[in-house]
Amino acid sequence: MGSSINIQVTGYVGSEPQIKEVGEQRVASFSLAVNRKTRDGTAQTLWVRVNAWNGLSEVVTKFVRKGSLLQISTSWMRPSAWIDQNGTARISLDLDANRLILLDRVEQQPEQEEIPF
Repeated sequence: MGSSINIQVTGYVGSEPQIKEVGEQRVASFSLAVNRKTRDGTAQTLWVRVNAWNGLSEVVTKFVRKGSLLQISTSWMRPSAWIDQNGTARISLDLDANRLILLDRVEQQPEQEEIPF
């Protein structure tokens, strides 16, 4: 039996998704903030970068916005490093999503009037 990773991450989208073409594939990428409080009440945020490929990128394009609450499932992650706008070295985790659940509340549609027959 081979090795595997299965991770679920729930958090808020921190940036509008960026759509790119990579060869013949399409990817939607966005940041996701995962928050927690420590025992002493200090808030901590872990930022992860989510990449949704091909068909899943279409779902992201239609439904995901900055502030959306999502649950992401992945079977792979990798570290990433870059230099931010201020010249500071930053690191993050990149996740390739293979499942995405939208957890935002759906606004209620106004009730329609009954049509008499």
